[in-house]
Amino acid sequence: MNVTSATQTGYTQATNKTTTTKATSAYESATTPTQTQIAEIKTNEEPTKATTEVQNETQEPIITTQQELEIKQQTAQTISETEESPLATAIQESSQTQSVEQTKATGKMAEMQEKYKDVYTPIPETYSKADEELQTRKVHEAYPNYISGPEFLKIVSSFLEGTRIELGQKLTPAQEEAQKLDYAQAFQKAYDIFGGEEAFIEMQKGAHEIMKKYPVNTWGKDERVHNETELARFTNAATYEALEQGKTIEEARIYAGNLRSSFMDTSYSTINFLETLIKAGRTDQSTLDMFLSQDSQKSREEAYKVDFNSPNNSTMDLREYGIEGNWEFYKIHENQQDMIAEIEKKISQFNFMLHNESRIKEAYMKLDASYQDLGNNAGYKRMINENYMPKMEAGLDIFSKYKIYD
Repeated sequence: MNVTSATQTGYTQATNKTTTTKATSAYESATTPTQTQIAEIKTNEEPTKATTEVQNETQEPIITTQQELEIKQQTAQTISETEESPLATAIQESSQTQSVEQTKATGKMAEMQEKYKDVYTPIPETYSKADEELQTRKVHEAYPNYISGPEFLKIVSSFLEGTRIELGQKLTPAQEEAQKLDYAQAFQKAYDIFGGEEAFIEMQKGAHEIMKKYPVNTWGKDERVHNETELARFTNAATYEALEQGKTIEEARIYAGNLRSSFMDTSYSTINFLETLIKAGRTDQSTLDMFLSQDSQKSREEAYKVDFNSPNNSTMDLREYGIEGNWEFYKIHENQQDMIAEIEKKISQFNFMLHNESRIKEAYMKLDASYQDLGNNAGYKRMINENYMPKMEAGLDIFSKYKIYD
């Protein structure tokens, strides 16, 4: 649909305060950039974790359930980014032996790399066996007995004494309690090998700090990942921008991870997530096969098309203002200029919505009364001001300042 000019409609066309937004003849259907969210599956079977070792913020979130033992299991496998621990003595060595081809940066990236060289070691643009060997050596120099989360969980499993619970089996309260106690004793025996739970967790935290100091582009080891270089560039750029804002390095890493999920193709993480569920016995191969048969961009577009004529439609119709489909979503392009244009378009749309409150209210008041007060309807201004607009402006800064795509 063509965007109608201000003089034709009488509404005030908002302008982008961050950058001059180019007028477009039509707004494309927008789709979500966030990772596919899969419903949490609760089960009382043995909580097998088929995850990879934490590698310097390159992993997507690890799956878990609400069960206390599985949360404890996750804690043993990886340490929250918000926790701080003293650097192990091995981290004192600041120089890196990564190849020049991997670490060489230009322009803004090179400027920030030099500015924050004592604070943040950038993720290499490609995977290198030498990087991985260096990281492994540094970890084991500081922690000779270090093992990864999956290796630790194998030890835990070896100490389980109870009967394995079959997938889908309903447990009685007594069975649930017995399983909980069985895992508790198994974890304790595994912890005791490393001097107790506290000592084990401290070892994991210390090792994780060393991994940050000697990062490896583990995306490059995953055959499903086609954009490991761009993921590294974006993550590094977002981290530098967060540091420029005065965030701590821990806050900057989390900030970068969130933005990466918003603006980069991370469809590989869904595949890895589904494979983990399969190995844990919580879904079957057909689910993964169905996902693999879909084009990720096309499937996102299909998922967020809105049938505005449906009696159950809960999304306000803003098509007359050039906003197609669900107003919250947008496309992810693997092209620098296209991504900038997409973000500018969304900022322009959000500004229009903020500056034309009466027209937006008129749109959501046409919905069924039960949908009018939803956050994405009556609460749209808060969502834009507190979440969407800051995120878009942050993304625009990164793509405007740093070379993410060649």
